[in-house]
Amino acid sequence: MDENQNEQIDFRDYLRVILKRRWTIITIFAVIAITVTIHTFTATPIYEATTRLIIEKENPNVVSIQEVMAIDASGTDYYQTQYKIIESRTIAREVIRRLNLDKSEEFFPKPKDDLISNLIASIKETFKSKKDAVVSLLKTDNDTGQLEDFDIDYNLVSAFIGRISVEPIRNSRLLDLKFQAKDPVLAARIVHTLAKSYIDQNLETKLDAVQDAVKWLYNRIEQEREKVGKAEEALLKYKEKHNIVTDFTSDVENITAQKLAQLNTNVVEAESKRVEAETRYRQAKALEGTPDMLDSVPDVLNNQLIIQIKTMEVELYKRMSELSKKYGSKHPQMIAVQSELKTLKQRKSQEINRVINSLKNEYKVSLAREESLKEALARQKQESLDLNQKAIEYGVLRREAESAREMYELLIKRFKETTLTEDMRTGNIRIVDRAEVPQKPVKPRKKLNILLALIVGLSLGTGMAFFLEFMDNTIKIPEDIKRYLNIPYLGPVPVFAMDGNPDKEVHKELVTVHSPKSTASESYRGIRTGILFSSAESEPQAIMVASAGPLEGKTITAANLAITMAQSGSKVVILDCDLRRPRMHNMFGITRDQGITNLLVEKKDIKDAVCRTRISNLYIIPSGPIPPNPSEILGSRRMNELIEVLRQDFTRIIIDTPPITAVTDAVVLAKSVDGVVLVIRANDSAKDIVKNGLGQLQSVGAHMLGAVLNGVDLGRDSYYYRYYCYYYGEDDLKKKKPRKRKRSKSSYHEEARKIRDWVTRQKGRFSKVSQEDL
Repeated sequence: MDENQNEQIDFRDYLRVILKRRWTIITIFAVIAITVTIHTFTATPIYEATTRLIIEKENPNVVSIQEVMAIDASGTDYYQTQYKIIESRTIAREVIRRLNLDKSEEFFPKPKDDLISNLIASIKETFKSKKDAVVSLLKTDNDTGQLEDFDIDYNLVSAFIGRISVEPIRNSRLLDLKFQAKDPVLAARIVHTLAKSYIDQNLETKLDAVQDAVKWLYNRIEQEREKVGKAEEALLKYKEKHNIVTDFTSDVENITAQKLAQLNTNVVEAESKRVEAETRYRQAKALEGTPDMLDSVPDVLNNQLIIQIKTMEVELYKRMSELSKKYGSKHPQMIAVQSELKTLKQRKSQEINRVINSLKNEYKVSLAREESLKEALARQKQESLDLNQKAIEYGVLRREAESAREMYELLIKRFKETTLTEDMRTGNIRIVDRAEVPQKPVKPRKKLNILLALIVGLSLGTGMAFFLEFMDNTIKIPEDIKRYLNIPYLGPVPVFAMDGNPDKEVHKELVTVHSPKSTASESYRGIRTGILFSSAESEPQAIMVASAGPLEGKTITAANLAITMAQSGSKVVILDCDLRRPRMHNMFGITRDQGITNLLVEKKDIKDAVCRTRISNLYIIPSGPIPPNPSEILGSRRMNELIEVLRQDFTRIIIDTPPITAVTDAVVLAKSVDGVVLVIRANDSAKDIVKNGLGQLQSVGAHMLGAVLNGVDLGRDSYYYRYYCYYYGEDDLKKKKPRKRKRSKSSYHEEARKIRDWVTRQKGRFSKVSQEDL
């Protein structure tokens, strides 16, 4: 398949298809062209009237009620909507009513006074009466009027809308409104009335909207008045309940937030001071039992009195040291110094205790201040929450009252504007150009119709030709064999006449005998050459001729190939292995009493089955009696032995077999021969069937010598015409075509006489095969 896809397009194949199916193309082309031409020149002229409208971008409203009923005319969806409104059934019914078109001959032509028209009118009347009867059965008390209103003008309105054409002009707000009719004057009237009806309907729609708005506004004003009263009353009661004098403003909220923040800051500072005082007190309390360590406490260390006592102690220790050098320890001066030193220590101890008590008092004061600030912060938080809750509820009530008041005032304003707009008749749509009576018809467009008919007819005919060619799944030309089967192509066999032989002794299908110079005979000789040179090593000896299906010409091909090989000097034997429907014995005028089945089943002698023919060097072994199991017989060991024996006595062995796809006989024999020739009937053998048969042969390893394309057409437009015309000439080919061949009786008798003379000269060689020959 990849190779097929990569093949280049050959335009000659397209030309071949066109020439082959030219009558299909010509027929379709002629039918379409003639039909369209007749219709074009017999059709009733249609006139088209045009009026031009402009749709403005905005509504020219004087008051601001346009905010209530404004139309967004800036988008494309607005214009598309207007186009569809013009083509609506409501507008159509209004135009029909204004012009009484339900009684116009434009839509209800008078019947012609002839037989056909009367017949058509009677049929329509009958159909209408039956339709009315069905409708009457479907009617009920509730929907009787609805059915009548729906059905009375449905067809008329549909026909009217079908003639309307709306064509907007690009990059503008203009549009052309067109209408087609048989009467040019009526066409102009209808399109003008259509434009007026559309403009009136647009104005009426807007005025209806205004009136509806007035009613709606009046009802809403009453509702909003009640809402305003209730909202203001609820707000007043809330202020009285919670003693609210002024409104909750941002200043009040800011003051409350500042107080809360200041208290929070004070609490943090108090807590920090309390922690600091507590730490100093705990430290001094822990060192109270060790007087020497108390000096390390910062408050003790920084106390001025204690610093003075320490200074005095230092002086006393210094004096005591000096006195101890002069006096003893019991000297009065030493005792006085020691007494002073003891007194200083007592004063120092008392001062330290006073510092510790001072730290304790400072800690208690800080703790009390912290707790007081925390209580104040909690109270301020609760007051802030209460204030926020009141502000929220108050804000909700105030907004409800303000919203109700604003809505009420807006509705009052809109109500006044709407009552003023109700009396104004302004619109954004107007007529720019009135419709004029058309002078020339727009339909039928003769030149265009004929040109389109020619193009469509030619295109449709060509398309149908290629469609038929595509649906034709048969093998037609040698390229099909190479493309789909991928086996060698041996040559074609043209169609030849079966009634060209006056001699009853020579079968009409043996064209190589009774017409040796015909194109078919030359084709068989060419195929013979292709078979002999199909193998580079040696010429095939045992050759099987097969076909995928029946009636493809394999038996005729096998017989004529054998004759051409015998005529070239080779000793040839034909084996009729078609043990189901044998024909070979009839073609050569012999019986099949003794044949292949006798040799394989009854073990007869070969000489009893081999028969001479009237053709030099050509022998035949008929099928013999038809057995019940042909496949088993042909696939037996004795069949292979028979072929090996015949190989020793004959130069060529031609084997005729049943169709491949019908039975397995040919597939069984394919393993015992040197090559297989596949016969395909042109324009008749389906590709799938041939490919299936070829696959069966290749599955058993059969050697394919090639394919023969049988029954090809040598007509002037055929694929093979140019090849055979070169050799035989155009006049000879015309004579050789079987359907156009005309010959006199004298020519038949003359040819028959020549064949009888030739047969008489060869009679001595047409007897039974002798033992020496075998």
